[in-house]
Amino acid sequence: MPLNYSIIIPHKDIPDLLQRCLDSIPVRDDVEVIVVDDNSDPQKVEFDHFPRWKGKHYQCFLTKEGKGAGYARNVGLDHAQGRWVIFADSDDFFTEDFGSLLDEMADAEEDVVFFDYINVLSDDISRQVKNRVACRMFIKAYLDGDPSETKLRIYFVVPWCKLVKRDLIERHLIRFDEVKCGNDMYFSSHVGIVAKTIKVSGTIGYAVTSRKGQITEKKNQTAEDFRVRMEVGLRCDKLLRPQYGPRVRTEGILKNAYRQKGFWCCVWFCLANVSHPRVFGRTVLFLMGRMKSSLRSLIAKIPLARPLYYAIKQKRDSIYE
Repeated sequence: MPLNYSIIIPHKDIPDLLQRCLDSIPVRDDVEVIVVDDNSDPQKVEFDHFPRWKGKHYQCFLTKEGKGAGYARNVGLDHAQGRWVIFADSDDFFTEDFGSLLDEMADAEEDVVFFDYINVLSDDISRQVKNRVACRMFIKAYLDGDPSETKLRIYFVVPWCKLVKRDLIERHLIRFDEVKCGNDMYFSSHVGIVAKTIKVSGTIGYAVTSRKGQITEKKNQTAEDFRVRMEVGLRCDKLLRPQYGPRVRTEGILKNAYRQKGFWCCVWFCLANVSHPRVFGRTVLFLMGRMKSSLRSLIAKIPLARPLYYAIKQKRDSIYE
């Protein structure tokens, strides 16, 4: 039987959760599973009894470079043989309906198939919680009749909950950025741009877990993390600009940082990256826009301030005419 699916799972330091993920994958002859360990700590992982999948098409690579999940996923891609590629995080798992999704999509003609997910607590998977990532609303909107594919193509930046044709990935030489955070943004953006056709399934095939210590929970913790994400975002902006306009990805990164950290922390991120002109300049423009918006809101709340503001603005404009 030909291999229809390659499931690639990067791993670091959480063997029990990795085993839970592997146990959730149906044992099928058309599925291969590739685990890539990202230089786990021997104090946390017993390599002589490393987790494994029960199926016959299983590969495990113990890398020592410690370059992060992006590098680990690229190693998996280099060894994948399936018609479709599916990515999973080692602390997440697949649902009971995942097998029926595989049955349904094996012969699909589209380049990418998105499918639904739930968000649960890692320590108590019976408890659903607020979605860790907002991508689910893009799936629901599409299934509810929104014909636009834009949000799925460019804002569904996580690598999981999608089946991607391996031929598409190899033909366009698509790979993950080998950085410590934001490694999936460019990969997902590139796939979204080059995919000719997409399909969306309402099947809930994946469970995203929430737990302390996740990279997603540590977004923009430092000025360096912010810079790394912004540099990837700037590359994405260049890729997306011809079809979707300027600053698509960096605008989202900046809004998230502003919402999570506040204005003054964003100012610090900006100043800390003054030696990186593109990151510094883009952040300055964003903060100036926020200041202008706040000033307008303040003026609107002060009696007589609004007409006075526009009178001064009109006078100023007349001087420069």
